[in-house]
Amino acid sequence: MLARMQEIWVVVIAVSFLLLSCNAAYSAEQTESTGFSSGYSDKPLAVKDRKRVLVLHSYHPEYVWLKDVNKGILSGLAEERFKPNKNITVEYFYMDTKRKSSEEWKLKIANEAMEKINNWQPHVVIATDDNAQKYVVAKMKNSGVNFVFLGVNADPMDYNYINSSDNPGGTITGSIERARFEQSYRLLQRLSPGARRIAIVCDDGPTGASVVNRVLAMAENLNIEVVESRRTGNFSEWKRYVRSVQHSADALLVVVYHTLKDDKGNSVSGDEVLNWTINNSKLPDFGFWSWAVEGGLLCSEAISGYQQGHYAATVAAYVLMGQSPGDFPVDKPQRGELCINLARAKMLGIEIPADIQRTATVYNKIGSEQKPTK
Repeated sequence: MLARMQEIWVVVIAVSFLLLSCNAAYSAEQTESTGFSSGYSDKPLAVKDRKRVLVLHSYHPEYVWLKDVNKGILSGLAEERFKPNKNITVEYFYMDTKRKSSEEWKLKIANEAMEKINNWQPHVVIATDDNAQKYVVAKMKNSGVNFVFLGVNADPMDYNYINSSDNPGGTITGSIERARFEQSYRLLQRLSPGARRIAIVCDDGPTGASVVNRVLAMAENLNIEVVESRRTGNFSEWKRYVRSVQHSADALLVVVYHTLKDDKGNSVSGDEVLNWTINNSKLPDFGFWSWAVEGGLLCSEAISGYQQGHYAATVAAYVLMGQSPGDFPVDKPQRGELCINLARAKMLGIEIPADIQRTATVYNKIGSEQKPTK
């Protein structure tokens, strides 16, 4: 019996030693490939040993959408144990193409972005929204640089930088952004059951073009009546249009409103455009992003910048660990964010059902400088 027990302990010790050896080998491999050692030490790596992540934004730092995206990116990286100033270095490049929308500027800033990428040599670039794709990523598709895109409204195949959405191949993949039109419209109808005819207004930037075209196609398939749709880059025309649809439409869909200019060619801030629209329209209104409801639109089942950023960062983390971006299919985050603005509802004389208030992100005043409540 004693001999048998000794034999068993020998086997147990041998197996334990083998497992410890395998775990040590795995930890060493992970440290070499990711710069992060399986979680037993949080000691910062030397800067030269950290992985480099560049976040390339089409727009400017103050843009609320990008703030949400950045939060999602950092959260997604952290969940995969990649932390700035620990084992990765994260830098940001803002192309500022909403406030500066001329072709000359886009080409100039794109060249600066490509120079940054070539000089810094990031291990992965997370590229947001369509202008970054058109002016930078598509031009660098054969450079060998790893790209993960997000917030893309166009069909990624239009940029000719992936083989297909199911099998991108190469060094580029990401997620697309699709407005939740049917869901947002159904929410609006719960708040304002008489809202059956809608008018659409949008700026003339690249984001809005594909969104409006897709909405028009969906509206036809869903038998939703669109009485009129207008895209414009002129604030005076925007005002005339909003006034003109007050009696022909039951609701107003406000898409994006950030590339408008006044009659002298000066840029008009998105806040000014939205504030004017809210104060000069009596139509229940809805949009596609939480920041638009925060600014004063009545409601949306919104696209989440946080979720878009989180997904892209998760893919980027796997790229940092050695996988090819082209191995990941192009995705579309499925969850939306229910948003309502109680101040706008009060202006319109609309009562928000209690169940919606319990489940939605609720904004309580007009304007962007406020905190949402759940």
